[in-house]
Amino acid sequence: MTDNKLLVDFYDYLENNPLPSRRRAGASPTTIKGYVQDISVFLRWWKQSFGNELTILLLRKDPYQLNKKIIQDFLAWLETSMKYKAATILRYAASLRAFSTFLNAEKAIKHDPTIGLRLPVKKKEDPKGLDDTQRARFEAVFQTPWLDKVTKRKRTYETLAPQRLVRDKAIAFLMLYAGPRVEEAYSLDLDDIELYPRSGEMHIRKGKNAKERDVPLPKPARDALTAWLEVRAELPIKHKALFVDLRGTYGRLSMRSMQSMIAEAGQRAGLDRQKPPVFVTPHILRHTWLYMLRQKGISAEIRAALAGHSLETTMKYGSPKRPEIERAVKALDDAATI
Repeated sequence: MTDNKLLVDFYDYLENNPLPSRRRAGASPTTIKGYVQDISVFLRWWKQSFGNELTILLLRKDPYQLNKKIIQDFLAWLETSMKYKAATILRYAASLRAFSTFLNAEKAIKHDPTIGLRLPVKKKEDPKGLDDTQRARFEAVFQTPWLDKVTKRKRTYETLAPQRLVRDKAIAFLMLYAGPRVEEAYSLDLDDIELYPRSGEMHIRKGKNAKERDVPLPKPARDALTAWLEVRAELPIKHKALFVDLRGTYGRLSMRSMQSMIAEAGQRAGLDRQKPPVFVTPHILRHTWLYMLRQKGISAEIRAALAGHSLETTMKYGSPKRPEIERAVKALDDAATI
């Protein structure tokens, strides 16, 4: 991960202790990696600003070298010099709160320099997800193999194209109709999927905040998975990973490969050329899934259980858009009793 001992110790701390905003220990690997990367930027900024490295020993000599003004200056640098938006600056602030908690646990400081920070207000945006037309265009790209990709080994790619299409459709439709996070899809094994003639289920063994959950699979996801499992059964795979790389030793397919495939599917659907452009990610597909559930009248409590969210987070993902609000209000036009 890194050779910086302070960052290594911070990483180990995050793996075994709760974040400041939580009670349960053990954040997701993606969250931990993000926090450590943010603090590595802060440490580089510190060295450039003060000419020395920030260390545990330095802070034990004078803990108040790390104070609120310095952190406020760093956040201002992110905004003015790096041109980061409010959401990114708020993420850095969360990372710094976790870093402060870690330094207190190490007895390097006895105060919290992140208390009372002036933070930007994140602009509230409509939930991001694909509408029905965009979703139809996205799904359509999985009807025929992608043979026009530039590659030095074109013949090998064409040989794998039909298998690749079946696998990629299974990943995309699972994300779109069952909503796993990309790290959850990556971790799925064969025995995490149960398929029956009229039903199916996906078992997430370690979701965000170490939560387990079972998610029923609708027919589009079941059909795509069934087709992939038939292809997979014919391959010489000696492990249980559900999604595998079709080249070489058939290892578990990486999260980056999944993200790249979903992005390419969105481009092939022409969604990036719309106004405004839509750049499809696994998270966009998850938003779309939650939005579809809400459109079908699924309660917020059930959506929260399916998504592995708090009720508050689920309401944010699935809140109604302006046209829906207007239609709902219009339904009362004839409700007067006199």
